[in-house]
Amino acid sequence: MIAVELFAGAGGLSLGLEKAKIKVVLANEIEPDFAKTLSINHPNTKVLCNDIHNIEFEKEVSSLGYGSVDIVSGGPPCQGFSTVGSKNKKDPRNSLFYEFLRVVAVLNPNFVLFENVSGFKRMYQGEAYKCLKNELAGLGFQISSGILEASNYGLPQKRQRTIVLGWKKHLNPVLLPEPSHGEFDTFFGNKRKLTLMDAISDLPPLISGQSSDNYLTEPQNEYQLNMRRNTKILTEHNVANYGEKMRRVLSLIPPGGSVGDLPDDLKPKSFFANTYARLFPNSPSPTITRNFGTPSSSRCVHPFQDRALSTREGARLQGFPDDYIFYGSKGSKNLQIGNAVPPIFGEIVARQILSTF
Repeated sequence: MIAVELFAGAGGLSLGLEKAKIKVVLANEIEPDFAKTLSINHPNTKVLCNDIHNIEFEKEVSSLGYGSVDIVSGGPPCQGFSTVGSKNKKDPRNSLFYEFLRVVAVLNPNFVLFENVSGFKRMYQGEAYKCLKNELAGLGFQISSGILEASNYGLPQKRQRTIVLGWKKHLNPVLLPEPSHGEFDTFFGNKRKLTLMDAISDLPPLISGQSSDNYLTEPQNEYQLNMRRNTKILTEHNVANYGEKMRRVLSLIPPGGSVGDLPDDLKPKSFFANTYARLFPNSPSPTITRNFGTPSSSRCVHPFQDRALSTREGARLQGFPDDYIFYGSKGSKNLQIGNAVPPIFGEIVARQILSTF
C-alpha cells in the first residue's frame, strides 16, 4: 500500500506508517529544516517543501508513476483548533484544514488518517469535527474516531491525540486499536506502561555544557533495544551551558519538586507551578513540548541530574530511534521533536487498516 502525507513535520507519522510496511511515496512540509529531516530519513519519499496551497497533488503522484494512492494522512497545524491559545474560529491557519480535504478529494484514496489535538472534537461546539465528518461522508467515507493516549500503546510518554480514520464505504470497517499497555501487567495480555527511565536509563549522565557520544550501558529492555537498533555512536545527547544562577536553581530542586520548592530569592516574579520541575522516573513522562530542553519550561528537568532533557532523550520519549537524524540548530531539532506526531500512532492505525484485508 502507498500513502501521501500532508503537514509531515519531521516524519513521525511517516515513520510509523513505514514500520507497518506502508510506503509513503510523497510528503509535503513547508518548514525547510523539518523537510530536510524528512528527506534525510525517508530517502524513498519525494518531499515537497512548499505551501500546500501551491501543490497539484494529482500531477505529483502521477509523475511518480502511480495512478492512485491508498492512504492520505496528516494533521493540519492545530493552532486554530488547539485547546491552548486564541481558539479563533476565523483563524486563517484553519484554511489548512480545508486544504487537507481538498487533497483527499483530488487523490480519492481508500483510507484517510487525520490527526489533531485532543480537543479537536470539542472546538467551536464541535463544528470543526462535524465539518470533517460531513465532508468525508460526501466523499464516500465512513469514519471511526477517538482520542488515543500514546502511553496505552507502548510510548513512555503521556500524549493524547484525536484520530479520525476514514475508509471507503465498500471496504471493511476499520476500528481504532485497543490499548496494549496498562497501569499494571494484566491477565488479558496487556503489558505494563513504559516509564521515563525505561526509555532513557542507558544514556550517560551529563552536566551543564556537556555532551556524550557513548552509551552508558547495553540496552536494558526491549524499548531501548528497539530505539538503538544497530547504532554504535550516540548522537544528540547534549545539554546547554547554564549560567551560575541556573546551576544553583537546578541543584535545589528536590525529587519530583518544582519552582515552588525554591528559595524566594531564586523564584521568578511570576511563574507556572510546573516550571523548573523534575520529571518522575517511574511513570510515563508528561507531554513533551518544543521547549523540553529549557529548564523553565513545563516539567522537563531530569529526575536525578541537574539539567533539562537532552535532544536525544526527547527523541526517545517521542519514539524516534537513535539513528534518526535531525537537521538544523539544537533549537530547531527540539522544535521538530516536540511538535512531532509520535510514530506509534501511525504504526498502530496502519496495522488496523491492514488487518481488515
